[in-house]
Formats: sequence, structure tokens, C-alpha cells
Amino acid sequence: MENYLYRCLYCGKDYKPNRRKKQKFCSNSCRTRAFVTKNSTGLSIAKKDAEKKEPLKVEKMSLAGVGNAAVGTLAVNVLTNLLTNEENKPATKKDLKNLASTLKQRYYPILNMALRQDGAKPYYDTVTNHFIYLKNS
Repeated sequence: MENYLYRCLYCGKDYKPNRRKKQKFCSNSCRTRAFVTKNSTGLSIAKKDAEKKEPLKVEKMSLAGVGNAAVGTLAVNVLTNLLTNEENKPATKKDLKNLASTLKQRYYPILNMALRQDGAKPYYDTVTNHFIYLKNS
């Protein structure tokens, strides 16, 4: 059994609990009143006491706060840009357009195949999906 006293969450009276670490109220009537109070207002007793001690502060949006947020966001973006390698940066629309324009070619050189005896170079044809040999003129 517990050797020290607890404080009732409803009435605030000190009591010695009958059950270990389970009992929060000094009696069934305090427990019932706390339940009814909690369900009728939606707040627990502890929350009501906290509201009585400190009034609710409503923070207003100020121009200084908006400015601080904008400066903070700008600083994070600048540092991210400076500390990120070019390979790890996300692709932009311009990068994708450049890639699409280079992929519109029909013939791509194959670098790991040897030249033909007459000097023609191997290319991959994107239309027919075959490799062919072309002579440079």
C-alpha cells in the first residue's frame, strides 16, 4: 500500500488511496462529479485550473513576424543552393527541354563498337531500333 497522501483531482483534499497508482479521486462522488464536469464542458479539471491561472494569449500576426519568416526562408534557400552539388540539384524545365532536344536525334553513335573496314562508324537508329554503319562525308 501507499504510505503517502495524494491530492484529489476534483476537490483538492488529501487522501490515502485504497488502490495503488489507480485512484485519482478521494471518493466515488468526486470521481462522478469530475466525469460529469469533463463531459459537459469537454475540459478536464486540470485544464480548467490552468486556464484560471493564466489567461489565454492570442498572438496577432505582425509585419515584423512576416518579415522574419521571409528572411528565414530566404536564408535556408540560399544555404541549400550553396551547399548542394550540381549533380544533386533537381532538374528544371530548361534542363528537361535541353535533354528532349538532344534526344530528338535519329542516330546516336555507338562508342564501344569498332569501325567497319571501310571506315564507317556504328550508329543506333531510334526509328528502326537497329544499329547501322554510316560513312562521314
